[in-house]
Amino acid sequence: MKAVVLVAGKGTRMAKYYEGPKHLLPVAGKTVIEHALDNLPAEIDGLVMVVGGPHENKIRDFFSAGEYQGRPIEFVVQKDQLGLAHAFKCAAHLVEGRWLGMVGDDIFGPKGMQGLVDNDLAVLASRVDHPENFGVLVGDEEGFLVRSLEKPKEFISDLVWNGAMVMDQSFFEMDIAPSARGEYETPDVWMELIKRGRKIKIVEADFWLPINDKDQLEEAEKIIEEIRKLNRNKS
Repeated sequence: MKAVVLVAGKGTRMAKYYEGPKHLLPVAGKTVIEHALDNLPAEIDGLVMVVGGPHENKIRDFFSAGEYQGRPIEFVVQKDQLGLAHAFKCAAHLVEGRWLGMVGDDIFGPKGMQGLVDNDLAVLASRVDHPENFGVLVGDEEGFLVRSLEKPKEFISDLVWNGAMVMDQSFFEMDIAPSARGEYETPDVWMELIKRGRKIKIVEADFWLPINDKDQLEEAEKIIEEIRKLNRNKS
């Protein structure tokens, strides 16, 4: 089972603090992308990096060995940044069957990632204080996705998608229209799959560390150090 990791982008949110891709920012002795990849489940045996934008060569150089911790790496270019669904679909010819998709500039806890691969189709979610700023997920009584709304003005749910999922080839086969902002949105693909009878499990993350600004970077470093301390005490 392969992981499709999105590492394209312009890095504009961190530009005033750092010259380069967010994925390579140092956090507690490792880069963001290394922390993200370290928490992948054992079932993942290969990596597909979706690159593009002004920092493509820096990502390629960082992974010039062609593998990470024994997992071979393949690269594919997203020439035009037309949304996350479009980015994932750029890797369609390199994956078979089920695959794990994730953004590469956030850090997800290992238990949540394992929960994804333990389900047929699944999306990773976190509870937040201000869901109106995110893509909100609505589940049924059994925890399966029934609705997804982008930045709703009225409260619907405090569960939001945080950028990781497990899908299969059917994800690439769904034909969706671009959104009002001209991008192909991943939740639109999920809704099309659900219309066709597929069930998508909502898995809650054990933790989620987004890296969008300096404060979040410092918070991530603090939390990772705390987790390391707890793990040392357990052993």
